[in-house]
Amino acid sequence: MNKLAGLLALAAILAGPAAAASAPDVAIVGARIYPAPDAQPIEDGTVVIRDGRIAGVGPRAEISPPDGARIIEARGQVLTAGFWNSHVHLLSPAQLGAATAPAEVLQAELTAMLTRWGFTAVFDIASSTAATLALRRRVEAGEVEGPAILTVGDPFYPQDGTPIYVRAFYQANGLASAEVATPDEAAARAARQLDQGTDGVKLFTGAVVGGKTGVLPMRVDIAKAIVDEAHRRGKVAFTHPANLAGLNVAIDAGVDVLAHTTAMDGGGVPGGWTPELIARMRAIDMALIPTMSLLEVESRRSKGSPEALAQGMAMITDEVRLYAAAGGQILFGTDVGYTDLFDTTREYELMARALDWRQILASLTIAPAARFGFARHKGRIAKGMDADLVLLSADPAQDPAAFAKVRATIRGGRVIWDAAAVSPAPAR
Repeated sequence: MNKLAGLLALAAILAGPAAAASAPDVAIVGARIYPAPDAQPIEDGTVVIRDGRIAGVGPRAEISPPDGARIIEARGQVLTAGFWNSHVHLLSPAQLGAATAPAEVLQAELTAMLTRWGFTAVFDIASSTAATLALRRRVEAGEVEGPAILTVGDPFYPQDGTPIYVRAFYQANGLASAEVATPDEAAARAARQLDQGTDGVKLFTGAVVGGKTGVLPMRVDIAKAIVDEAHRRGKVAFTHPANLAGLNVAIDAGVDVLAHTTAMDGGGVPGGWTPELIARMRAIDMALIPTMSLLEVESRRSKGSPEALAQGMAMITDEVRLYAAAGGQILFGTDVGYTDLFDTTREYELMARALDWRQILASLTIAPAARFGFARHKGRIAKGMDADLVLLSADPAQDPAAFAKVRATIRGGRVIWDAAAVSPAPAR
């Protein structure tokens, strides 16, 4: 696939199902609107949606709903741009069999995992290339209602570095080894996956293998070969660093996004990342996905001590706070699909220890839109932008956990989650 064809295909994915173009006008009336994290709110505002895009936004007194528009009454509620979850995995049995799985099963899973929590776009950062591309095709064809799906497809592990926690999963599902042994092999597989239509790469510059080795770092030349192949095509490179050694490999290879901090695997330094390390990360414009609630999930799984959990959480909080204060970009992500913690409330509560609510909103909206190349039409509420929106029943300016109180999720002008019409899935 040449670069132009790839860009056109990706634009179609992010634009949403073609059905949006024939939908009637929609007017959301009476909400407090947060057009962008750095913008003043619009009180008692109206947003008009036409053909999947925002046709007008402003105070109710200045913007009138068109005749025949569907009215969504939102008095006392909050409207933001649609949320991105920049760290998900699509690995359930149905998702791995997405080409033939019943649409209603896939629909139920995407609702419970993603759209019910306000996500209009997600980045899957390690799954099965063929299966996730099949799922994306079914969503974009309108067979299954869900978010826009970007994917890295299959990940890249060091030789003998398949993580200990996924070995049984690979065997049970008959998945091929994702290990790479040489730069040429790594670059060739990256090229194959990107040619198939993936949107980036994910490498484990630090792979948790257990035993005496603990964390196995990827060779820098192999990591750089993967990243360079992605960058040649204008695609993004993610990494699981695991510890400081893995983070150093990622920096040397020019990786774009850290899928986690290093503290959760014991690789942090007391008091957070050093100024020198942060300066190196900033020099290559690296973004960070905190996945803070993951540490609590893993602590419960391993029956870790409360003291160790508290120490690890303090370290992660420090790393996120320091990196944001240095101007580092923060992207929201939960690792859902690896975990079954669908409810995003706890992630927001933990992020609020390090960031204010506007920084969290940025991590959900303008930051991923900019990082992944869609800032011209996603991430803000403004005339001409895609009508990807989230209606909240509470105000995150008062409590950041309100980002999880989703009344409706709208993608390309279509309501893909409506709390008033669908019973919420049980919290996990």
